[in-house]
Amino acid sequence: MVLLALLLLAQPTAVRATRMFDARRGAIVQPGLVVVDGERIVQVGGAAPAGARTIDLGDATLLPGLMDAHTHLSFEGGASWYRDALDLVLRWPAEQAQYAAEYARRTVESGFTTVRDLGSGDFIDVGLKKTIDAGAVPGPRMVTAVHAVGSRGGHADLDPYPPDAVPPLGIREGICDGAEACRSAVRWQVKYGAGVIKLVASGGILSLADPVDNVQLSQAELDAIVDEAHRWGRKAAAHCHGDAAAKMLVRAGVDSIEHGTFLKPDTLLEMKKRGVVLMPGPVYDPKGQPRDELEKKFPRPIVEKALAAGKAWPEMIRNAHRVGVRIAFGSDAGVGEHGKTNPQQLAWMVKWGFTPAETLQSATVVDAELLGVDAGVLEKGKLADVIAVPGNPLQDITAVERVSFVMKGGVVVKSGTPAPAPRRLALKAAHLFDAEKGTLIDGATVLIEGDRITAAGRNVQVPGDARTIDLGDATLLPGLIDAHVHLTGESQEDFAKAIVESLFKFPAETTLQARVYARRTLLGGFTTVRNLGASDLTDFGLKRGIELGFADGPRMLVSENAIGSRGGHADGAPAPPTHLAPKGVEEGICAGADQCRDAVRWQLKYGADVIKLMASGGVLSLTDPVEVPQLTPEETAAIVDEAHLWHKKAAAHCHGDAAAKIAIAAGVDSIEHGSFLKPETLAEMKRRGVVYVPTLMAVENVERRAREKKLPPLVAEKALQAASSLANTFRTAVQLGVPIALGTDSGVSHHGFNAHEITLMVKNGMPAAQALQAGTIAGAKLLQMEDRVGKLSPGYLADVIAVPGNVLQDPSSVEHVSLVVKGGRVVKQP
Repeated sequence: MVLLALLLLAQPTAVRATRMFDARRGAIVQPGLVVVDGERIVQVGGAAPAGARTIDLGDATLLPGLMDAHTHLSFEGGASWYRDALDLVLRWPAEQAQYAAEYARRTVESGFTTVRDLGSGDFIDVGLKKTIDAGAVPGPRMVTAVHAVGSRGGHADLDPYPPDAVPPLGIREGICDGAEACRSAVRWQVKYGAGVIKLVASGGILSLADPVDNVQLSQAELDAIVDEAHRWGRKAAAHCHGDAAAKMLVRAGVDSIEHGTFLKPDTLLEMKKRGVVLMPGPVYDPKGQPRDELEKKFPRPIVEKALAAGKAWPEMIRNAHRVGVRIAFGSDAGVGEHGKTNPQQLAWMVKWGFTPAETLQSATVVDAELLGVDAGVLEKGKLADVIAVPGNPLQDITAVERVSFVMKGGVVVKSGTPAPAPRRLALKAAHLFDAEKGTLIDGATVLIEGDRITAAGRNVQVPGDARTIDLGDATLLPGLIDAHVHLTGESQEDFAKAIVESLFKFPAETTLQARVYARRTLLGGFTTVRNLGASDLTDFGLKRGIELGFADGPRMLVSENAIGSRGGHADGAPAPPTHLAPKGVEEGICAGADQCRDAVRWQLKYGADVIKLMASGGVLSLTDPVEVPQLTPEETAAIVDEAHLWHKKAAAHCHGDAAAKIAIAAGVDSIEHGSFLKPETLAEMKRRGVVYVPTLMAVENVERRAREKKLPPLVAEKALQAASSLANTFRTAVQLGVPIALGTDSGVSHHGFNAHEITLMVKNGMPAAQALQAGTIAGAKLLQMEDRVGKLSPGYLADVIAVPGNVLQDPSSVEHVSLVVKGGRVVKQP
């Protein structure tokens, strides 16, 4: 099967349509045929090669993937400028990154396979680009600018918030005064991955304090910025509405002028002479911008600037077209809606006097040259970026607003329109696991309407309009629940490499890469998880991305930063504080009951659903003993009490018995790991109803790596200590009747294999039914979600999975999930 898959991947693909756009000549060619092998085009026209997989798109036109030379994928304006401003103040980078990923998906699915992203904050564009390049996020190929470079108080700067309320931007964020400072600002952007330098030469429309056309950088500053960009092999793209600033830019040797609203004919002629490209977007709607509509959305200073620009832009674009300056297409998407405004503005260009061919060339060959991308034409050897639109776009340019097919770098991103999900869904199988009773019901059906189960069991009447999926000889179960995961990271066999690579990642990259782990977890049958520990709110960002429907993944409860002591398992690596910034109370590190209570409040402030505390040492930390207590009884009591005051549960990472006794006395809700717990401690847990989450998989993983010499010596020693004790502890807990919930600590092991924990539970003495209950109703109760998940009952969320055969006879079948339904949506099926 693996060989067959490799052969299929190596198979050339022939994309066929009635016609094809030759972007160099600006003409239609018939018929259209593009043959792709890997990421490159290997043939254009002629007959499809023997053995090629054929995609026949019928009465459509093939075009090169479109390009947008001016986007802002990390942002999108809405109906209210004030709402937008508040969102930008309140949202953490990890949450905003999830929105950016959604904007990127919309953009590529609208046919734009490459963009130049001209300005972002918090390194969101850097993270987005890296995760798109890695295949973790669908989106266009990106050329990023990181921060725009500009002057204090100008369009690149923040609006004039009081500096003690909103911290001012500095040189690292692109704000500079003086040539050498501006040169330094360019270097900062290049350091963090800028593929183009964006400079702000004149005022802007959407900033509050500056005139729209004033000069905002001196000639010396402009010269320094452009020169430094060119020294690093980057082009310089200048935001510029005003004519005076544009003349200075041309003298500085800038590569493109963005917007150009008030440019005069002599400036446009000089741009043509010097080969400076004009990117005139956003292309204005020919219908105009009524004042009353602008006033509903923007403050008055912005309204006045927008009206002035709208009055001047038509004359400028007509002059630019007449003069023959080279015009690139860019939409300034982010000001408008990503994936909608990009193609819409192409159609508007035609209304302003450009031919459809000229318009398409601006978004293909011209942009490709400006961006330095080996695409933009359908020619042999070029990157296989191919899109299809209905009919003939030279006869009806609005066809670009109805893209039916997108291929980027040889990978099909979009093909047709997905069928709408059925309102009702019926799932049938030979068996159904009754999580409350721990028994099977034979010949059962689960009926789903919307996101809820409406019936489950035998003799369920299936409505005629329901879609039925018959799984045959399989068992239906509630979606599984993992009470201990770390979705924002994943271990590697090379311990040092994993740590060092994590140091290079900004939160945006971490939270977007976590989408891969979340999806794997969901496809593995886990529809709900409790994420116990992450930094920079990357877990909260992922949770929001899933909740908003931007990403596939399990329903999440998050703890954010774990609470612990200086030097303990919650603290960072023992590097000199001049090498790695130490953590503080906000990041969960506390000393004394009051500080620890404050640390809990920090996590709750930012949205924690559960509080994670580090009661004892850990295995994978570099200096602490694994079993010793790391919080005093007073600190532990304060942490648990504060969590409970907020109606949140407290989960204690705890290997050692002495630490467990402290946590149990404090009223903790669950003990995680518990490698060295003694029988009397387990008995006390049973008496108090403290849930045990053993994470057998994690210890199995670190034991293997320790024996294979893949861990540092102290870490390996601790891993072997935990492995020598945990199985006995678990068996004793089962025998004593301690409440047990499934938790894997996935992230220590690879995500997506969480169900292996059930196999290990059964292997170590837990009856199959109880192991399944640990991953369903027991987990639901621990997560305070027992009223909506954990069993297949009417009114519950429609989280359903299927595994082959009789799960009670072969509980390891949970490692081979064939069907996953989360909230009524089919995520995976045979």
